[in-house]
Amino acid sequence: MIDKINAIWGIDNNTSNLDKFTGYEHLYDKFDTYTKEVYYANPQQTIQEVYDLYRSVNLVPITYFTEQGMIDELKNFKSRGYNHVVDNIQGLGNNAGSSIGRFLFPNMMTAEPKGRGSNSLRDRFLDEKKLKRAIRICFEFRDSNKLVYPMSLRTALELVTGENVTNFKAQHARSIVEHLCPVMWGRVYDYSMGYGGRLLGVSASNMNYTYIGTDPNTETFAYLEYLNELIGGPAKDNELYCSTSQDYQCEDIDLAFSSPPYFNLEKYSDEPTQCMVEFNNLDEWFEGYAVPTMQNIYNGLNSDGIFATNIADYKSYDRKEPYEVVDRWIETAEKIGFKHTNTIKMLLSTRPGVGNDRKEGRQKWEGVYVFDKK
Repeated sequence: MIDKINAIWGIDNNTSNLDKFTGYEHLYDKFDTYTKEVYYANPQQTIQEVYDLYRSVNLVPITYFTEQGMIDELKNFKSRGYNHVVDNIQGLGNNAGSSIGRFLFPNMMTAEPKGRGSNSLRDRFLDEKKLKRAIRICFEFRDSNKLVYPMSLRTALELVTGENVTNFKAQHARSIVEHLCPVMWGRVYDYSMGYGGRLLGVSASNMNYTYIGTDPNTETFAYLEYLNELIGGPAKDNELYCSTSQDYQCEDIDLAFSSPPYFNLEKYSDEPTQCMVEFNNLDEWFEGYAVPTMQNIYNGLNSDGIFATNIADYKSYDRKEPYEVVDRWIETAEKIGFKHTNTIKMLLSTRPGVGNDRKEGRQKWEGVYVFDKK
């Protein structure tokens, strides 16, 4: 699998002799010469020179790994500290594991935010105007050194148009599951595995949970199986199924927790099982996806089991009004037989200048909506 992933990214045996690399290490000394003073002396020329350096390598600016590098990174992830849920708040500040997802799931970099097409991170990097705009952002909105290093440029590319397909933070998954699961060594069902954030977080927990997950995307599923193999240890008992949650009947579950695929927010593939392909409107999505998924979870949960969902109202390119899904999700769950008992506030990062100032009421968060069986 590692050879397939490397081929997709354009990595070969001559790219690097490191187990963890960006492919631009030989240019770091050159990048260091591009300071704010150099930029403001001649912005256009500086942007062009940095652009040419990136085109000379032409790798998407993320962290790449050998297989041994991946194993080392996974060990490091498991040993790292993380923020626990306190007073029903999941705090900010822990992106550990994100580099693993970016590399192991190259289709995350080509998925289409809000279905607009040609707007993935890779598309932006390959687009001359967008890459140059990202380079300008590095100079004008960053205050540290290493202004145009690959990780700085990746962050700037994410700001270009501001629409990104993201992965659920693995350490958030770890802490939320530990907070919610009613029993030790429980069975945790992820009804929309996505790009492996919850698989990684749950498998790394010292609670030795058994992770059960479904995802119908065939390419994503192959990478999930590979990630599970690399994690090893208790993960060998995990159960992964290439299936929709509408079709899979879970059994003996202590906690069902996921962040479901929104009706038309992101396009992951053209496969018929993808929500944007299968359903034409929000009503169809609720009836065809949400209701049968919740019913299967209700049937498969143990009597003291917990059902939890990270979901939010959202905007899409096809209309001005937001899609209001949270209240309807709660109402649908309660019609099936669940009782909404709690909401965890999962704090989100904000753009520069906004911050998370609780006193001024500018805290930004998404809810994890928690349900019991009635």
